[in-house]
Amino acid sequence: MIAGIDIGGTKTQILTEENGGVVGEKHVLTTEWRGRTDHDSDARALASLILATAGESMPTATVVGAHGCDSDEDRLALQARLSQLLTGNVLVLNDSELLLPASGKTSGISVISGTGSIAVSRDRQRRMIAAGGWGWYLGDEGSASGLVREAARSVRLSLDEGNTLDLLGQTLLDALSISSPIEIGRALAEFGSAAGIGQFAPLVFEAAEGGSKIGSKVIADAGASLSRLVEQLVARGAPQNAVVTGGGVITNQPRLLSAFQAALAHRLPDMELTLLRDPPVFGAIALARKLNAGGLPEDLPLPHAGGVLKADNDGRAA
Repeated sequence: MIAGIDIGGTKTQILTEENGGVVGEKHVLTTEWRGRTDHDSDARALASLILATAGESMPTATVVGAHGCDSDEDRLALQARLSQLLTGNVLVLNDSELLLPASGKTSGISVISGTGSIAVSRDRQRRMIAAGGWGWYLGDEGSASGLVREAARSVRLSLDEGNTLDLLGQTLLDALSISSPIEIGRALAEFGSAAGIGQFAPLVFEAAEGGSKIGSKVIADAGASLSRLVEQLVARGAPQNAVVTGGGVITNQPRLLSAFQAALAHRLPDMELTLLRDPPVFGAIALARKLNAGGLPEDLPLPHAGGVLKADNDGRAA
């Protein structure tokens, strides 16, 4: 029995497999089990969900891709906690790292554009390197929340320059049930979370399709921002062979994918961009299969087993 888990900013998907066949599958809102204040409690809740999905059987290999584990310290902390609750090998990665194995690739750069945005890879020492992932308040450009924030700012800037309210601005007013552009910032702030603000992202694309120049520019800038994340990781030692992107926004919005593709071709013309259409949890299952068979791609870190970090003769970094 093996288990693969994809913890996103909004939803968590758990898949268990035995002898090549799916045994159980579960979809839950991440907020239903993850409080982000008591990490031990969160680990126990996740372990319970995994066991319930597995029919109370204990997985021999568990791979988790976790939103919010944006450093090796973060993911190792969760990995250690889970390994004390689950037998067998336990490997925790950032959720974006599931994109590469889900697409059949062993190395490269993963770029998530969903509730938030982040680019993640591994350097030659197998250390995690990330760009983006700063949250909607500071960053997450090219994500649902980032698109809405930049749309609101662009509407404000246009009005400050003396222009009339365009289609995107009016669309935001209608969606937020407000009568004046002055209220846009207050209305968005009341949602207070990336998921809350990000729910309005489709409006940016609808406005662009309807002829909003502001909407079109916001999307083009979002694509450029995602390509900049890739460029930053390449400069820090990430492999220059492949980029795999996924997430709820870029998967469902062809205009954003096209903007990302065009900007990436301009900045790094030799990089191959792949859109992952399959659920990222398949990447977790693919890695769990390898882990269960005693192997792991050479560029990934080591798992825990029985609460202890496994050792390797090649001196692999944790």
